[in-house]
Amino acid sequence: MNKKLLTLFAAFALSANTFGQDDLLDILNEGETDVTNYTSATFKGTRIVNLQSSEITGAGTMQFIILHRFGAFNSNDFLYNFFGLDESLVRLSLDYSFNDYINIGVGRSSRSKVYDGWLKAKILRQSTGATEMPVSLLYYGSLNLNTTRFDDGIDRSFSERMSYVNQLIVARKFSDDFSLELAPTLVHFNLVQTDEQQNTLFGVGAGARYKLTNRVALTAEYMWQSSRNTRLVGGVETPYNDALSIGVDIETGGHVFQLHLTNARNISDPNWMMQTPGSWADGEIYFGFNISRVFTIKKPELPSADF
Repeated sequence: MNKKLLTLFAAFALSANTFGQDDLLDILNEGETDVTNYTSATFKGTRIVNLQSSEITGAGTMQFIILHRFGAFNSNDFLYNFFGLDESLVRLSLDYSFNDYINIGVGRSSRSKVYDGWLKAKILRQSTGATEMPVSLLYYGSLNLNTTRFDDGIDRSFSERMSYVNQLIVARKFSDDFSLELAPTLVHFNLVQTDEQQNTLFGVGAGARYKLTNRVALTAEYMWQSSRNTRLVGGVETPYNDALSIGVDIETGGHVFQLHLTNARNISDPNWMMQTPGSWADGEIYFGFNISRVFTIKKPELPSADF
């Protein structure tokens, strides 16, 4: 009798243990599906070349960027101007992220002496797991003030010196090596030269990144204008060109060093997007670089441990 009871108890215990293991595995597997895995490092820098990328710096982080453009390769005085260095243009920018979704910044570009301020906000993040999201979506907008001293004798009001950019950034990291983004863009100039020129212009930016090593990647970007903006050259309406840039990203710890070739010498948003006179076909190509440095202003809060 005792042997029968012992055998029955052992069978019950084994059965309960088996069901317990199955239930535990089900709970663990269910927990994995409840986790949302967000995609990171779609691009290494917050800019591809001139075009804003889908990245912003982390919460509590400040970023300082120097953007530099040399003179054109086809210039007759290219060597005389020390490989274009004497004709260089510079943009300085400073931005800060209050959290992982909102970034604001200010900048100043030497060409046209443009001061600007901007906002960049994440709306959607590419993810897998509990939340499946195939792309990242961001909004980018900037206000730009041209402070050039005009020599035509006409006094420009503050409003006439303003221009605006509104942009949606749609990006996807297809693999560890390849990322792509599209950026529908609306640019408005309060003041234009002639009645034939449009105040509001639409374009689509495209940017890509292909990783060669953990620290080096190839980049490219293009800004297509749906209706080509124009300028006066010798009294004749002359179209601007679409901006095309090709570059290399090099990550060195806290820095991202970007080298590139571009026909867009002007670095302020509305100008490089819709007012690029340079042409790759005519050799109007400019070498340049972007270098960024981040500073942790507010350290992230660590989860408290319960004892």
